[in-house]
Amino acid sequence: MVKRYVTAFALLALFGFAGCSSSTKDDAAGGPAAAGEVTTAAVPASSAHNSNDVMFLQMMIVHTGQGRELAALAEQRSTREDVKNLATAVDATQGEEAKVMTTWLQGWDEPTQSAHDPNMHANHGGLPALGAEQLADLKKAPAADFDRMFLNLLIGHQHNAVELTNLVGDGSGRNPETQDLARRIKESRSDQISLMLTMAAA
Repeated sequence: MVKRYVTAFALLALFGFAGCSSSTKDDAAGGPAAAGEVTTAAVPASSAHNSNDVMFLQMMIVHTGQGRELAALAEQRSTREDVKNLATAVDATQGEEAKVMTTWLQGWDEPTQSAHDPNMHANHGGLPALGAEQLADLKKAPAADFDRMFLNLLIGHQHNAVELTNLVGDGSGRNPETQDLARRIKESRSDQISLMLTMAAA
């Protein structure tokens, strides 16, 4: 019981939208569903940007979409309340992130879809991107194995998000809003990984 409430409060801290000012509303019970109720304003980014800013946003849009696919499976199949809370928060916050990143790219007249290989970082020592085969395996996983498989996949997936932020880190990017987004994503995903490692060990 204690673990469940600790996770709920942790989600409130970890899953505020990473990219811009946001608000979360506690429900009447003060429960974890509030972590998914995120509101944001998709304000256009300033015009200064370079190819790294564009690549980062394009690849993160794809990445957030994959994360939401994972989350949707967990919302449907998980037997653990804390895992379902996590999935709800991932779906809500990463959906908002994708909206804002899309708005920024459109404001720059840049395509929102990436022509880059999602496994480009795996070729340089990073983790491979989440693939259709992994999602298929998760869909058909036995109920007893689902939560463990889901957490392991999402841990790796969020680690890839941390790696993607390096595209605009250390001055590689030019746009200040994109750099701030990357910093917030790096911090929030790192904290989420720590939380999920604890959940996976439970």
